[in-house]
Amino acid sequence: MKRKPIRIILLLVFLWLLSYFFMAESGYSFNENKALRNSLPYQDGKVVYQKDFGSNKIIIWDTANTKYAKVIHTKWGVLHQVRNVSVLLSREPGDAINRTWSASLNSKKLYETTFAVEVKNANIEKVIISNDNIDNEISEQLDEIKNNSSIFIELEVQDGFAVSYNELPVNDVGGFVFRGLDKNGQVITVGR
Repeated sequence: MKRKPIRIILLLVFLWLLSYFFMAESGYSFNENKALRNSLPYQDGKVVYQKDFGSNKIIIWDTANTKYAKVIHTKWGVLHQVRNVSVLLSREPGDAINRTWSASLNSKKLYETTFAVEVKNANIEKVIISNDNIDNEISEQLDEIKNNSSIFIELEVQDGFAVSYNELPVNDVGGFVFRGLDKNGQVITVGR
């Protein structure tokens, strides 16, 4: 009679050790905050913005010195894993936005592409991301930008941030141009 409780306890300990090993090796966690803290930059911080995209969520992680865009994937509703981390930076001093983008090839031969923008100019209410060529002439006409781009993503700024998660064809990834627009649709800032 006494062997049955011992077997149950041993089975539970074995299952706990197995799940602990699985979590440590795979990067998954039962707790979203733990997954965030156990990913790059391995610094404590706080979530200042988040937006869901199906089973993925883009989280802006503020470490007081730097802000990071982290993509956290949720599997079966209980397992959380940080799949991508990139730092939000301005391209030049005094820039009106900090931005980042990152892409990872998936099994469908498409790039899972993350865009994140922190707006530092309160007049910017919309962000346009495109892949038109701005080397010779920088267009400010949205119709012209759409015609010259294979990617045109329009994002509303919420709480000072604009984020997007997209699956893009291989040929369309790279050379992204970020434009900040005011409420009248006038371009305030433009840059790569």
